[in-house]
Amino acid sequence: MRFIADAMLGKLARWLRIIGYDTEYLPSAGDEELISAAEAGGRLLLTRDGELFRRAARRGVPALLIKSNTLIGELSEIARTLGLSISDQTRCPICNGLLVEASGDPGVPAKGMVWECPKCRKFYWHGTHWLKISETLEASGLR
Repeated sequence: MRFIADAMLGKLARWLRIIGYDTEYLPSAGDEELISAAEAGGRLLLTRDGELFRRAARRGVPALLIKSNTLIGELSEIARTLGLSISDQTRCPICNGLLVEASGDPGVPAKGMVWECPKCRKFYWHGTHWLKISETLEASGLR
């Protein structure tokens, strides 16, 4: 499943990327641009904006109206509604690139596996922040 998120859902877009979903985020796009991008890219439009949701529906563009105002609530809502689970792949939370195992020594303080985004060249690993990520996923029902 591929998503596009409106400007109100930037944090959700990053988290969907972390759990492996191709998620486009266009924070400065207007309603028409978001609907057109969702349509052209075969993406499900995620929004909290009722009018944007209705406009997408009138055009036949798949959309989900997010009602929650918390990250855990948003993730739970999507997991329940769409039956999402954590993917085997993960994406860069910054640019949406598909992460690959880092080759060579990336020079980061990691113990264990290190991933790299070939698109923006950032590195990722299970550091101390991973506990918080795991807790959030557990609370949302995704783990």
